[in-house]
Formats: sequence, C-alpha cells, structure tokens
Amino acid sequence: MFYTGNLSVEDTSHLFSKSRLIRTETTTLLGLMMRAPIDFTLPTPDVFSDYIATTRKLLKELHHAILAPLEEILLEGRDGDQDFNPFTSGKLLREPIFYGPESAYYFQYRDLAPRKYREDARWLLHNRGIDLVVGREVSREIPELLNERLLETLDRLKGQPTAIWTVLPGFTLTCEELANRLGRPRESVRAIVDVFSLPETESNAAFTSIHAFNVAYAYPLIRTGPDEFISLLSYDIAEALYESPFYWMYSDEAYIPIALRHRGKFTEEFSAERLAHVFGADRVFRNVEIRNFKRRVLGEMDALVVFGDRAIVLQAKSKKLTLLARRGNDLQLRSDFKAAVQDSVDQAFHCADLLGDPAVTLHRMDGTIIPSFELPSTIFPLSVVADHYPALAFQARQFLKTNTNERIHPPLVIDVFGLDAITEMLNSPLRLLSYLALRSRFGDSFWASHELTLLSYHLKRNLWAADDVDLVMLEDDIAADLDIAMAVRRDGMSGERTPDGILTRFEGTPFSNIIAQIEDLPDAVAIDLGLGLLELGEDTVNKINEYTEKVVEKTALDGGLHDMTIGISKASFGLTIHCSLLDDRAAEIRLQGHCAMRKYSQKADRWFGIALRPNGKIQLAAKLIEPWKFDREMETLLEDSATRPLRRQTQGKIGRNHPCPCGSGKKYKRCCITR
Repeated sequence: MFYTGNLSVEDTSHLFSKSRLIRTETTTLLGLMMRAPIDFTLPTPDVFSDYIATTRKLLKELHHAILAPLEEILLEGRDGDQDFNPFTSGKLLREPIFYGPESAYYFQYRDLAPRKYREDARWLLHNRGIDLVVGREVSREIPELLNERLLETLDRLKGQPTAIWTVLPGFTLTCEELANRLGRPRESVRAIVDVFSLPETESNAAFTSIHAFNVAYAYPLIRTGPDEFISLLSYDIAEALYESPFYWMYSDEAYIPIALRHRGKFTEEFSAERLAHVFGADRVFRNVEIRNFKRRVLGEMDALVVFGDRAIVLQAKSKKLTLLARRGNDLQLRSDFKAAVQDSVDQAFHCADLLGDPAVTLHRMDGTIIPSFELPSTIFPLSVVADHYPALAFQARQFLKTNTNERIHPPLVIDVFGLDAITEMLNSPLRLLSYLALRSRFGDSFWASHELTLLSYHLKRNLWAADDVDLVMLEDDIAADLDIAMAVRRDGMSGERTPDGILTRFEGTPFSNIIAQIEDLPDAVAIDLGLGLLELGEDTVNKINEYTEKVVEKTALDGGLHDMTIGISKASFGLTIHCSLLDDRAAEIRLQGHCAMRKYSQKADRWFGIALRPNGKIQLAAKLIEPWKFDREMETLLEDSATRPLRRQTQGKIGRNHPCPCGSGKKYKRCCITR
C-alpha cells in the first residue's frame, strides 16, 4: 500500500474492493503452488495474462461451489419447522469461515508472539533454535525492506520491454541484509527465516481442499537459493510467528500439558492486563474463587472487574476451531463452539449470579479474601478466546445460548485481539462500560462480520439503533478508520490516532468537560449519569452545550442560580443542569427538588441533575431512576408551581422559615431541612 503524508481512509479504500483477492484466497493459491516444485521461469505476457484470467475464474467458481448448498439448506427449512435456522448449518458456515475478515492486525500477531510464548522461550531455543524476540524484529523488518525493494524494482522497470517485466525481485530478501539492518547476529536471523521457510522435503500433498491443512500458513517464506527467500504476504509471517510455535510444542508429547498451561495463562493474564489498562490494577482481580461459608468452591472467575456498582466477569479459553469443523461438520462445529465459547459463557453467568449472594466470599489465588464491595447492579459477562476463531461473531450470533436478566447482561464474545483494540480506543472506565452496555442492548440490531467493525461504527456514530430499525448491515470498510488509528498507535504510521466521532466531536465543549470529570469515578451516580449522557445523539448534545454555556455565563455575571433542562421523551430520559454559588447542601436541595418535579412532569423513568460552578467544575450530581407512576401529591405540587412565579435562589444560606427551595410551597423547616 502506497500513500503520502498521513494515511487516510481513501488510501485504504482499495483494500475493501469486492474484486480484490482476500488473504485466504491468496494463501490458497500459494498452497497449490507448493504442491509441486516451483518453476520461476518468467512466462510470456500472453501466458501470464491467461494465468490471471483463469485463476480469477477458478476462484469465482470456488466461491459459488461453497455457496451451492445454500439453496438446498433453505429448501429443507420449508418443511414447516418454525425454529429452523439455516445459518447454523456447517455447510453454510464454510463460507463465512473461509471468506470472513482477519481477526488480528499483523502488528498484534507480531508483537504478542514473544509475550504469548514467554514461558516457552527455553523450549523454543533448545528445540528450534529460535528467539521470538528476534522473530518479532524480523517480522517487523521484512515489510519495511520489501517496501523499499518493490519501489526500486518498479523504478527499474521503466524503459524496459514489457515482455521481461517482473516484480518478483521486489519480494526477494536475504538473511544477510536482514541481519545487517537489524544489527543482529546472522545466525539468529537465519534461524527465524529457516524455521518459517518451506523445507525441500515438503510438498503440501495433504492440501486437497480449502479447509485442509495448508503449509503455506506455517511456511510463509519460499526459499530460492542458499540465502535468498521470497515473501509474498508479510501478514502470514506475523501470523505464523504467533500460531506455529504451539503446534511445534504439541509434537512433544511430554511438553503438551506444559504448553497448554502456558497458553491458558497467557490468555488470562493478557486479558486482565488490558482491563487493568482501563480500570486500574486495583480494580481487576485475577483467578477469583467464589466460596460458601463451608469454604467450598462454587465458581471460579479468570478475572473480575469491580467499578462502582458495575462488574465484569471474564472467562478466557484457548480452544481452536478444528479442521473438521472448518470443513462443515455440524457436530464438530457445535462441539468446538461449546468448548471455546459456550462453556466459558455458562461459567461467567454462573459466577455472575453468585455475585449477588451475601453468603459467599471471594478469594484471590493466594487465599486472601477480596474486600466486600457494592452489590453490582449490572454485570457484563466477557468471554475471550486466545486465537483467531473464524467467523466468531457470526457463530456466536447463531449458536450462543444465554440466560440474561436485569442484572446480568448478554455476554460479549471476542478474541484477545478484539479486546486489545477495544481497550486501546475506549481507555476510560465510562467509555468502555458504555460500549459494553450498548453492545449488549443493541448487538442483535447490527449484523457485522467482525467485532472490529462494530467498534469502528461505535467510535464514529455511537452504537445505537432506533426503535423503528430491525437490522443494520455493516460492511467491513466501516473499520477503515479504526484500522488507521490502530496502525498509527501500534505500528508508527502517520495518520489520525483517533477516528472522528464520539471521542473527538465535542472536544472543548461543556459536554466533553462534564464527561472528562466523571469518566474515571467509581461512583454509581457518576456512572449512571455518564452512561446516560453517552447515549445522547449529536443534536441533543449540541443543545446541552448551547444551554449550559448560557447558564454558566449568567451565573458568572450575577451570582444567581440559573438552570437548563432537556428531556428526551423517546428515551424516557431527562437532564437538569444548575449553575450557582450555593453551598453544597443548598445546591443539593435545589437540584433534587427541581429534578423530581421535572421527572414527574415529563413522565420519565430516568432523570439526572448536575450542579456546576461558574468555572464549569461539577459541584455535585443527582439521579432519580425508577419507573414513572401517578402521584397525587406531585400533581398538587405541579398545579401550585404553575401559579407561583419562579424564584431564583442567590448565594447564601436558606433560613428555616424561608420557602423551601424544592418548590413545594412549604417552609424549609417543615420540608427539606432534614434531607
């Protein structure tokens, strides 16, 4: 990919073209080429053109062949089965499994590989002679080297007869030049290159179908000489660095249980660390046991996050989608999904349910008891898998069974790469909780092939679906903004670190200032207020900014109490903002009374209040959350308030015999003085 200046969405648009070959198709072609000795003789232009046309034709036929069972499966569903779901068929799932988008960015594969196998480093060095830290550097340097080489190659073609045009030299490298560029010993670089190069004895004979094992994934480098190699897909090198070592260790029968233990530990540790990046290490507890008064273990959580009255229960798994499942075997598909996802979700729900039991205690790995915390009003189950699980979002939509309630929300099922991206972009507790809440609430209203697509849409527009919308189809190119932001943050590219949208659009406004003051507060009122604000649409936020600026300006001029109120009837939600110089007690009474009256008059289920100082700092906040119901006393107060002139309370204390600032019409001593 060539671009100048900052990388933009326009620069990446061609990557989402329907006519462009995806990586699984290209790697399939490489695997077929590896089934026989490779002939590097340059074909004539006519033959070369014919090869390209024939290849495209065959790949199109392949796609049609994979989709062929669709008509048969749909016809089966016409027998009257009300619960028939064609998308649970293994034959149909072969298509999204093969043609689905990549799960990880190449730099995630590259940078996480040494971390994933950190505790296996000694085995890898002794048995394979490699250091994955060097592997990470080689994986990083190869694309850099080949980008330069390809430009040089294209430049040399100028003026040459088209009959001898070839860009193959632009994909060719040597260990010696890699070692020189990295400043590493040639032997350590050669060890990495050799282990990912196709052995001369390997013919890829077992690759007889698209879902059979293809050595092109394990050996992404092609040897063309004693110290000359071809790299056609740099992504495959990073993926092999992350995936292949586990299979090497799995061939050592004595080491298998150790490798499995290390694999599970990595998934748990990395997931917990990413959550700690957002919530702080003191709010993330690893390997938590739930015990009853007899000290019997009732459940285990790989990680528990406690933030105010919200909790996240994380369960990590390191199961993979087997080759048999990829081939469309229904039983194996369901079995793999159960082992990789359903079991962890069931475990998360079981533990989440126990969190509401006052008779249990929570224990860390060392046996110490986790201090008691506020009973969670909302619990988000989170299931994380260690590796790329093809069509994970699609399969979760079809197969996952849950038992949600008002406290326990629908689970989020993702891989470590998705969790990494989510916690990178939504790196405050409030922002992440908002995404989890919206994802659980509207997840079924959006159809996307991957979690990264949903995340990117959220960053741009907020993950919200209107009541009159049944389903929103999201194309993969929506993730382009996120792709750029992650590449800028993790791979040093030039471009925007944050997509234009919910994180940028209101910078410097009163709304942004309010969010910034509460997004890290583990307080139930602040969390509810923040989540309510983050649900609002752009037009509503603009009105809040306009009105808030006015009341703050007025208070700064006259020192009086000024307010604004906005209600959203469709969301049964409202917000009142006061600005004054009142002391905390007086400000609280005025705000609570005003919010109660407005909530009732608007027949809203949720109402929030914020008391600001003229400098924009939050003095206090209030929330009233309960279903609206008729109240005779409130009706009377509303009638009275309609006939009374509006009073403004200036700075100073409220006298006992003064009218109560809540607007009830009673004296302060007979109304709110004890509140």
